[in-house]
Amino acid sequence: MISDEIFGKENMWQNKVILTGRISSTGQEVELPSGDTLTKFRVVVPRDKPVTRTVIDTIDCVAFKESLQAKVMKLENDDVAEIEGVLRRRFWQTASGTASRVEVEVSTLKIVKI
Repeated sequence: MISDEIFGKENMWQNKVILTGRISSTGQEVELPSGDTLTKFRVVVPRDKPVTRTVIDTIDCVAFKESLQAKVMKLENDDVAEIEGVLRRRFWQTASGTASRVEVEVSTLKIVKI
């Protein structure tokens, strides 16, 4: 496999995200130029040991699977959720050129009762 030649052993590399945080922006459905639909939302997570004055991280998340999109649309601001997924950089064209964003592509989503 070419990735083995470039990167070495296949099991050495990981792209895995686990977040538990507060929903700060509820679901918004977006139709992409490809015709695919995603649902985006935002999560706020406190930093464990901040080294700057910033004490939280605001993280953009997206769901592509219809079953996950339905869950996302039921979220309310200040809900606490456990999210698993992977980091992805998504690119698109704007009037001023190519834009991109790093976001968590969600694979599982659970509401945490507190």
